[in-house]
Amino acid sequence: MTGPVTGSGGDSNVSVIASPRATKNTDLMSGEVDAIQAYTTTEVPTLGLMTGKDIYTQYLEGLNGAKLGYSQMLFAPREDLEGDKREVVQAFLDATFRGWEMAIRDHEAAAKSVEEAKAMLGLDDEKNDHWDPSFSYTVQNVGLCCDYAKETFQGDKYGVIDAKRWNDATSWLLEGESRSKDVVEENFGLDAHIWQPNPQLLAGNELARTTLEDAKISALDFKEKYGHEPSLAVITLGSLERYTHGVRRKSIYSNDENSWFNKTAVGKSNGFIVNEINLPESTSEEDLLSHLYSVRNCDGIQLMWPLPPHINAAKVYNSIPKDRDVDGAHYIGQMELDSNCSPMAAVTPVAVMDLLDDNDIDVENKSVLVVGRSRIVGSPLAHMLRTAGANVFVAHSKTSKQKLEEMVLSSDIVVTCAGSPGLLCADWVKPGADVINVGTTFIEQKDSLVSDFEGDLSRVAKRFSPVPGGIGPLSIAALFRNVAKAAWDRKASKGNVESTWTQKSGSLYRKIHFKDYDSALNFANKVNTMSSDLDHHANMTFRHKCVNGVDLELEFFTFEANEITEKDYVAAHNVNAILEEQKINMNDYSYELKEESIAKYPADPRGSSRLLRVDSAGNVSHFENFSESFLPLAEGAHIIFNESKVVNGRLEVFPKGANEGIEMMILDLGSGIEIKSDGLQLTVMLRKEGVRVGDILTVPKSDGKTTFKVKAVVGPWIEDEKSNGNGTECIVECVTEEKAQLFSDFLDQVGSVPIPPYLDRDAEDSDKQAYNNVYAAGSGSVAAPTAGLHFTDELLSKIGAENTSFLSLHVGAGTFKPVVTEDARDHSMHGENFSVNVRELNRIIDSIDSGKRMIVVGTTSSRTLESLYWCGVKILRNGIDKHEKSLSLGQNEWAQLALGGRDYSASEALKAVIKGKSQNDFVQGRTSLMIVPGTYDFKVVDELVTNFHAPDSTLMLLVSAFLGSGRKVRDVYHEAQNMGYRFLSYGDVCFFSRSKKRK
Repeated sequence: MTGPVTGSGGDSNVSVIASPRATKNTDLMSGEVDAIQAYTTTEVPTLGLMTGKDIYTQYLEGLNGAKLGYSQMLFAPREDLEGDKREVVQAFLDATFRGWEMAIRDHEAAAKSVEEAKAMLGLDDEKNDHWDPSFSYTVQNVGLCCDYAKETFQGDKYGVIDAKRWNDATSWLLEGESRSKDVVEENFGLDAHIWQPNPQLLAGNELARTTLEDAKISALDFKEKYGHEPSLAVITLGSLERYTHGVRRKSIYSNDENSWFNKTAVGKSNGFIVNEINLPESTSEEDLLSHLYSVRNCDGIQLMWPLPPHINAAKVYNSIPKDRDVDGAHYIGQMELDSNCSPMAAVTPVAVMDLLDDNDIDVENKSVLVVGRSRIVGSPLAHMLRTAGANVFVAHSKTSKQKLEEMVLSSDIVVTCAGSPGLLCADWVKPGADVINVGTTFIEQKDSLVSDFEGDLSRVAKRFSPVPGGIGPLSIAALFRNVAKAAWDRKASKGNVESTWTQKSGSLYRKIHFKDYDSALNFANKVNTMSSDLDHHANMTFRHKCVNGVDLELEFFTFEANEITEKDYVAAHNVNAILEEQKINMNDYSYELKEESIAKYPADPRGSSRLLRVDSAGNVSHFENFSESFLPLAEGAHIIFNESKVVNGRLEVFPKGANEGIEMMILDLGSGIEIKSDGLQLTVMLRKEGVRVGDILTVPKSDGKTTFKVKAVVGPWIEDEKSNGNGTECIVECVTEEKAQLFSDFLDQVGSVPIPPYLDRDAEDSDKQAYNNVYAAGSGSVAAPTAGLHFTDELLSKIGAENTSFLSLHVGAGTFKPVVTEDARDHSMHGENFSVNVRELNRIIDSIDSGKRMIVVGTTSSRTLESLYWCGVKILRNGIDKHEKSLSLGQNEWAQLALGGRDYSASEALKAVIKGKSQNDFVQGRTSLMIVPGTYDFKVVDELVTNFHAPDSTLMLLVSAFLGSGRKVRDVYHEAQNMGYRFLSYGDVCFFSRSKKRK
């Protein structure tokens, strides 16, 4: 039986005696026995009524590994399961469990029937103490019995005995019995065929039960080892539409122990602590972030989707630490960055994969259609299926009916996640295909859940997951499995302590290097605050190394113990966490960009844009016309421009056999385009998922003479959310009949101006001039160096050629890639080629030596000059590498160059770059330099002319580093939006001065 032992408990030296069932409760109350074996449906609630107290209950199932199987079942002699009698038993079972189904939906009606049966059988006349005569008690009793009945549901019927669970119980019962192997065969005592679900059904209830049982075992083991339960925080804003019928769904489909709609009860039943926080829909973003911060000590954090429209979803979800993201919100982002990592799996998608695996459905080389593209279900599921070797196609609720029918008919497996009843028709399913129903909707009029499919799947599908009883039960189990994993992984961070701290005799020791004394003191103060909260302080020693920074040495020990204790590990882990907090979180360098603030077209006439000025003291001033105000602000300065010209880098191509074209965006043109088209290999983005090596793409505008062949697939390409969907980065090769044609001529013929995706419009003829600078020369960019768009020929003439220099950095499309990593420093920075004439560099050096201010127009010009500085430092440190034909600088290479050695001036480093070259030579190279706030100190640039940049961009990091504060930039941008400034590529302009001057 699965009934519990009830009573005082706790003593292992007990005697087991027989007690009359009619007086068990009385015997316990009188003290004649210390505990009783009792039914949770009758004797336990009766005891509660008798005592007015909560009754201590210890379930036998799972206790010391006990596997009891089923508490109640129907028995029949073997001869009654043969011939015509089998049909009688089948009919009896059908009637019995139809009755249970009715009882589950209406406890009171069932209780009335029970009362009638009791009267007919005279049960009220029995002298027993485990049955209360009140009708409310009978209703409660029926509900408790229904909870057990619901656990036997398997897709299309109640009362199903799972053969594996039965056999596990038999094995446990006979464990240690020498005769068991000889006597007991599989399914001993069980007819596994008489009352079983349709074999087509991919039911999930039993798998969910065992998954949750495994999570419970893990949680109990965790508590035994660490003294507390794994914990989960669930935050919900407002009333979620899909929760409207949550109470009803729980009452007819699940129990408190396993319902998505009562996670607190699920946690309590399975060894977890759950804190459910329900906030008003009007909660501000700042308050939501505060609540998320307040639960940071939980092992798991689940922020319920969707969020109200005034909340920046990306920002708040990014604030959830990856190691506590038990809902898998970070799954897609992490996997796209590193396919070899092991992020927390999104719960519903992994439930689908579990169900497929449990039923031996191999997806490798199968055509799998996923209907739905949300970031929490459709997209991660598609990624998981691709990883498993499936050929995945994605549709959604906006896909046309005709296209949906075609896609369903051609698929071996259909997984529907839309939550849109009737979206798909069962008649579309290819005979023999498998169907997984994920998207469900509760229809109040039917008092039932329905899937996205209309019609009878059993007529066409080989197998299909039922609704209810398919994926639904698995999601809650997957969630708590993730919580248990997160708890163990976080405790395993002690391993992180052991890998970063040195164990000395009775203490933990670590040395941390800082670039300067202020940074070390700031960190030490944070450690001191943490130590005070923990009441466990570190010994700290500072070792100043002049120009080489400061070493901070920390040591934790517990004096009374004379050995390393758990408290030492906790303190050391907290120090690591504080150090981790030094990471660059994009939430600190982002802002809310209003749709109306985005300039869709440039100022007319050119140069009439507004100017926002931040001087070296941090004072902000505003000017209505750039051309009229810039000249006096720039008096006495030398101004550097990026003269790279934008090419027609966006093309429409048609995959072979397709009726509709897709976008092909050239991401990087390398060193130039004045080379022959045929055989040229390019890095491009195809606005399409599922791109494969060997795919052929035709270019209609070339009259069929030119195609592109996919040579390699690099990975997903994530862009601004307004970019009409993400795409695939790949390498393509140009194949053309025009063997002598230059690629520049080809692009002029078939390409279009690659205006940014956030403009949300097609390129127009006016963009050909508007999206290029008046001084542009030397094609090679696929995104404009837009800070220069404000300069006119007239203004340049007034500035004077003697006060200007030009360089060229060919801007790639990577400039539009948002930073999606939790730590911005982990963002993979795009590489771009640069070229600077030696004569121009000499003019820059002369201006620096004469003390002129360096006004740099655009972030691309800034990155080029700063890259040249660090390349010069490399040459001064290591000499010239004769095997290196051009210069190169990695994303974070500057950090190593900044450590130790002499701090070279801008002039010295730039002179090293041009040493030995003639005036007509060019300095060429490629840079991936990423400039981030907090650590980077500009070496060449004094003042910066730049546009207002997009949130979550690396350019936001650069300007934050330039002004020395992300908050300063956010405040300036916030005020500018309120004043009606126009943002992004075609918008207004900023003129920033640094508070620190170049050395």
